Amino acid sequence: MNKKFRYSLNSKAFIIGAIIVVLLLNAILITLNGKIALEIDFTEDQIFSLTEESLNIVDQIDKPTEILILTMGEDNETLSMVRNVLENYRQRNDKIDIREVDVIKNPAEVQAYMEEIAYLSVNSLIIRQGDRHETVNAKEFFTSGEYGQFSYVERLTSAKLASFVDGVNISRIVYTTGHGEAASSVMTGVLERDGYQTGQLDILTEEFPEDTKTVVVINAPQQDFATEEISKLDKYLVQGGNVQIYFDPRVPALPNLEKYLAEDWGIIRNNHVILDVNNMVENELFMVAQIGEHDITNPLTESQKRAGYGPANSLSVSPEKPATVIIDTLLSTQDSAYAKESLEKMMEQGELQKMAGDTEGPFDILVAATRETGNVDYDIFTGRLVVSGSSYIFNEMAQDTRFANEDIMLNSINWMNGGNASLTVRIKQLPTGSMIVSRGQFWMWFAILVVVVPLAILGAGLTIFLKRRYK
Repeated sequence: MNKKFRYSLNSKAFIIGAIIVVLLLNAILITLNGKIALEIDFTEDQIFSLTEESLNIVDQIDKPTEILILTMGEDNETLSMVRNVLENYRQRNDKIDIREVDVIKNPAEVQAYMEEIAYLSVNSLIIRQGDRHETVNAKEFFTSGEYGQFSYVERLTSAKLASFVDGVNISRIVYTTGHGEAASSVMTGVLERDGYQTGQLDILTEEFPEDTKTVVVINAPQQDFATEEISKLDKYLVQGGNVQIYFDPRVPALPNLEKYLAEDWGIIRNNHVILDVNNMVENELFMVAQIGEHDITNPLTESQKRAGYGPANSLSVSPEKPATVIIDTLLSTQDSAYAKESLEKMMEQGELQKMAGDTEGPFDILVAATRETGNVDYDIFTGRLVVSGSSYIFNEMAQDTRFANEDIMLNSINWMNGGNASLTVRIKQLPTGSMIVSRGQFWMWFAILVVVVPLAILGAGLTIFLKRRYK
């Protein structure tokens, strides 16, 4: 065998081997693409990747679950983004399957859901597992704010998937009535969008829910509670119930309710009004708060968002706090905050700035408390209570994308639902801005990538071939 023939044989073997390696690598990558994410998410808020909260939920799906994307046979930007986000669910857990259904061409496939589909927009989701199903309306996938657009695709999908996980119960929220409580369409809208059922409760004429996972919200009452109502409230908490109370700083005093909180929970409502012009949002009575360490607030550290509050009463711990009660601060003011004697006094002064006689901060404005009680059978029940000195925190500011108040509200409810605050997936900000390329730059890069680079590779190959051909 001469040298030239051996060289030719080796070259052919090398080329054939290279082709086989490329084909095998391509096959492996195609296979892996269905199992793991091969893309890298460079977006600042990782909008195409799942958060730890979602991964925790997805990992608990143990039965075949199908997510249907309702389309009309046309691609669009929303559909593309939804596809990319949902693909992470399928790659994480092979029991989750993603399919697109053209409701125009294949109406029979979604015939069983026609009544619900009538209220859904294109690109909405139907998540089904056996005989159960949940829907996610695409109208709620994105929201716009002063500081950009935000994606709810992952939050809504994970919240619905959580309903298929054994042991994860979505709380019901009921608002008390009969005391001039404020009605917050913003707060209710946020809760219902995330899968919570809401209702009302007249404490005077109705009994508290038997399901102690239900969260009872007392939202900015204008009149005090009767003694009988306080007794019902306490009985519910003794049985391990969950209650949230948001005070309106414009209401000077609610003696019965405040006495109960001070004596039975060690939480004192101070009726002065908190302000902080040094940390006030321009032209608004919203101020930036300090976020405390707690299961409710710890998930917010990743998002690095701020929490806000409006004019508020401060909250403090009573020296006679019962030993069975544990109180933690969720939100407090900055050191520069100060307290006016009352809202009326502030209006008389006509001045928001700190003045002589104002009490210096910082102050607690949102706290979470637990209280353990037992019965004759030695059963231990843990009642959970969240108290806010400002009704603004979970009402007007619940959907203000500049702040993390929405996350705090939802986390507080999930914390009450068994102490698990990790069910709430943070919303993600969509990337903004665009890359501007001039006509000259376009043709320059076109020439380099489409003409110069291919010709350079071809030239290098020909040079090597000719050198070896005539060597």
